[in-house]
Amino acid sequence: MKLSEVKISETCSIADIEFIKVSEENGIACLIAREILFNSMFGKNNNFAESEILIKLNKDILPKLEAAVGAENIKEFDLNLTSLDGLDTYGSIKTKIAIPTINLYRKHVRILDKYKVDGWWLSTPDTTPEHYNDIWCRCVSPLGDVDGISYDDSIGVRPFLFFDSSISVSCNN
Repeated sequence: MKLSEVKISETCSIADIEFIKVSEENGIACLIAREILFNSMFGKNNNFAESEILIKLNKDILPKLEAAVGAENIKEFDLNLTSLDGLDTYGSIKTKIAIPTINLYRKHVRILDKYKVDGWWLSTPDTTPEHYNDIWCRCVSPLGDVDGISYDDSIGVRPFLFFDSSISVSCNN
């Protein structure tokens, strides 16, 4: 079936990865992984642009998805890395794959609460060295609340991407 036919909050599979459709606008659908794809430390600091997670996503997950649907059908977007306390020290990055920001999680919490998993990373840092330090990251706990966690802890990675809604997917509902 076409991704456009999958309803918001339903799941579908692409390249053997199950995703939750959380939104669709102008022929582009936002999908978040249904499960944790792997566990990882965040990196050497709380800047997602420099994270081990982003490296693994671009090396291991994105090529698999691009091979399945075509690289042109996964849309690049700007990921805003403003910290929880409002500092824009890290700016934003252009990417095709990332982990959710706290704002994306807040926007879709009612949908994601239906698919709770163990703890998973958010890309939003707590603060930056400009204010205090680069140690603390944000994560979603198994209960669904947002917690602080050190970058050198290892928890789940649950990426999101934007796909062209005309691609074919396997429906899981």
